[in-house]
Amino acid sequence: MESWILDLGLERSLDNTRIAIEPLYSLAEALEAGKPYFGRRLSAFQSPPIRYALLAGVAIDALKGKPKIRVLEIGSWAGASSITLGTVIRTLGIADGVITCVDPWEPYFVPGDAAMHYKSMNVAAGTGAIQQLFHHNIRACGLVGMVEVIKAGAQDVLPSFAAESFDFIYIDGSHKKEDVSHDIEQAMRLVRDGGTICGDDLELVKGEIDEATHRDAVARNVDYVADPRTGASYHPGVTEAVCSAFVDLWHDKGLWCVKRSGGEWHAPVMPIKDLDIPVHLQHTAEIPYGVFKGHELFQLGERFVAYPVSQPLWFQNRLVQRSLEDLVLMIDAIDCIDRRRASRETGCPKLIVEGYCGFNIVQYNNGWYGFDQALGPTDIRTLVESEIEVMKCKGSCVSGISIDDVKMEVLRIVMEQQDRKLSVFQTEVGDLNQAFREVSSKADFDSSLHRKRA
Repeated sequence: MESWILDLGLERSLDNTRIAIEPLYSLAEALEAGKPYFGRRLSAFQSPPIRYALLAGVAIDALKGKPKIRVLEIGSWAGASSITLGTVIRTLGIADGVITCVDPWEPYFVPGDAAMHYKSMNVAAGTGAIQQLFHHNIRACGLVGMVEVIKAGAQDVLPSFAAESFDFIYIDGSHKKEDVSHDIEQAMRLVRDGGTICGDDLELVKGEIDEATHRDAVARNVDYVADPRTGASYHPGVTEAVCSAFVDLWHDKGLWCVKRSGGEWHAPVMPIKDLDIPVHLQHTAEIPYGVFKGHELFQLGERFVAYPVSQPLWFQNRLVQRSLEDLVLMIDAIDCIDRRRASRETGCPKLIVEGYCGFNIVQYNNGWYGFDQALGPTDIRTLVESEIEVMKCKGSCVSGISIDDVKMEVLRIVMEQQDRKLSVFQTEVGDLNQAFREVSSKADFDSSLHRKRA
């Protein structure tokens, strides 16, 4: 990235990556072109994008150096985490790797879960559309040979697996306390020594939350609730089950994991670095870079987009470029054009540069004007050309192409005014002298007449 971009205060912020309102391509385009899809349709993108970046980092740390890998995923939905784990196995060069995905792909939210997100998920599961999308995504990412699918509930199938069968177990199924507790209990039985159990949806741990609100939410099997203590929302069933099972665990931005060492469970040391959003999710993940001249800037796949934050139709007015540099230059050019257009349509805001010889000097559009302060408050934007010309004729307004021109014109008017005042004063003094002479002459005449009479 160019150094001048950094000087503008723009910086990539992976932690705040969001799901795009409009991905690079639609669900229909993905199905037709054989590309993975994880946009908002069918609620295909389930978690904040940063969690998948963290999941990839956790999996790399847990699986590197192993010649043979067996992974269990509890809850697969559209396959975002399955493909993340499969991509890690492929990147590490592990030839013998299998991911077992367990998911019933059936509606499971109750009527009390009335949010649109839950309704969308129930419809997607009930029609079979989300399971079809899962298989499409697995094929699109070339992982068919690595992934085996078991369409069943976790409580029905997990007890049938042999103990210590898996190196890595990822839990992302039901959020109800009893279901999560069952999945954890089975995962502790199924993971090998040295293996890792990982899970999603642990936004807050028990030491951070309001206990009374938490107990009530768990008792009512609420899926998602706002915590009054922190102001954050979380899954109370996940928090209760995970924190009851493990005292020492690693967690970050909703992802959690523990490692088995003998009969003990502890938080692994996570030297996670160089995180990035997995490739199969980049078509619908917007990575923020900051704000520039009223626009929020994001990276979306290989493109860069900007949204005008103050406009009511901000989404319809988004800008798209191939590089961040090009996007910044486009925004700068648009800002310049907008300012010029505003100048033509409404006039630049009045700018009193200084007072000079009883005149206020004002810049307006591409010209300079001087208004006699005796006029009082004067807004040039409200004046028509004819009014300005009348003022000029009266000597109460002058104009020029520079501030120096205006000052010279003001000085000329002031000097003319002084000359006129001097002329008037001289006339008045002459008249006064004549009056004095006339009075003095009359006084002399009266005095002479008085002497003659005497």
